[in-house]
Amino acid sequence: MSVRVLLFIFITFAFVHARDCESNELNVNCCKISHNVEDEYAAFTAITTNGDALPNGPIIYDKVITNVGQAYSSRSGIFHAPVPGVYSFSFSLMGLHSNTVYMYLYKNNAEVTRLYTAGGGKHEVASNTVHLSLEKGDEVYTKGTEGKKLYASEPYNLFSGVLIKKINF
Repeated sequence: MSVRVLLFIFITFAFVHARDCESNELNVNCCKISHNVEDEYAAFTAITTNGDALPNGPIIYDKVITNVGQAYSSRSGIFHAPVPGVYSFSFSLMGLHSNTVYMYLYKNNAEVTRLYTAGGGKHEVASNTVHLSLEKGDEVYTKGTEGKKLYASEPYNLFSGVLIKKINF
């Protein structure tokens, strides 16, 4: 047999055999290795469509674009770290032209950083990115100036995060 025929048979067998495996298991040298996607990947991007007054609590980003690993909750506005590791978070703010707005990024009820727009008749935009070391179950969320409004008619106000590296501290 030619090398091409043997290669074709091998690849065909590998694909057929791989299809028989469950989506969360790999067969390597006849040994099953469990692989849970949620333990390896976490990434989300969500936008808020709420132009009402900001609550005294987490901002709800209700239009979820991506939520790999399901660690972000569009009901609470909170990201829960599924595994310990280094995460990158970005958030942006566009307040209404008529009000001054602060937006804060929190880790477990402690402020990490903030954004600010002055209003003053202008639609200003601010954004920030921060890298955080998180333990499993840590919470990350944003809060804004209670009672102030965001410009939510367009997708300017977003919250995004991604696991950069899983690490056991």
